Amino acid sequence: MDTTGFELAFQPKFRATNGSIRGVEVLVRWPNADQAWQQPDQFVRLAEEQALSTALDLQVLTQTLRTLNSMPAGVRLSLSPISINISAASVQDDSFLDAIKRILSSTHHPKLIFELTETAPLGSLERACTVFNSLTRYGVSLSIDDFLQGHNDYSVLQALPATEIKIDRKDVAMIHERRGFQRVAGIITIAKQRDLLVTAEGIENEGQWSLLKSMGCDFCQGFWLAPPMDMTNLIRFSHDHQNKNAQEFEHRSRAFTGAFLGTGNRKLKLAPR
Repeated sequence: MDTTGFELAFQPKFRATNGSIRGVEVLVRWPNADQAWQQPDQFVRLAEEQALSTALDLQVLTQTLRTLNSMPAGVRLSLSPISINISAASVQDDSFLDAIKRILSSTHHPKLIFELTETAPLGSLERACTVFNSLTRYGVSLSIDDFLQGHNDYSVLQALPATEIKIDRKDVAMIHERRGFQRVAGIITIAKQRDLLVTAEGIENEGQWSLLKSMGCDFCQGFWLAPPMDMTNLIRFSHDHQNKNAQEFEHRSRAFTGAFLGTGNRKLKLAPR
């Protein structure tokens, strides 16, 4: 597995309150791989199985910073913070923390968010806590990716200094069903009780966007809002989006929310279990 054959894509995150862009997530693509390994879910697990997750994560971080530092300062600022996925397998690697410190100490970088992915277990929560606490001095905060999926359970949230949790796209897809709604509402409640930010992934339609906003979700991302794109298209998209009338964007969301939730004391009707 060649960790230098990857390409980066960038997906904007949006504030639920007004639709403005608030940072981007860096996603990895492997276009030259065999068809069976082109999906991130596949090659990330392959990297973890072959003890290559550290090399992959460091390569993505290095390539991201190189790309950002080739942009004008104003562009970098407008795209901050930058979210990068980090495997739990990398966090357990003895060389990982020092390697990250060397990279961040040697180059200018924006505010970073490391998203701890759910596909591998954290062998030592104590060690992981030490790693992420150390990285806060370098402007890196922690997000628990796909909370309550895979290995990212409540014990991980309790042990680590997270500032954000992310709702998985599978949970978002079920939000209009009673059980799905209750699950997402529970995640948001947990976050608010701990004073954490909440980002929902996989927004595919206006109904999901508006409902999540009404439930108190802070940020959203997904194809309905903006697909992953290369840096050139990201800069163009960001510029065009900023030039749009923010009030028009908000009006569209507000109008749909009113139609969906109704007015007065009408209650939200959920699909039966």
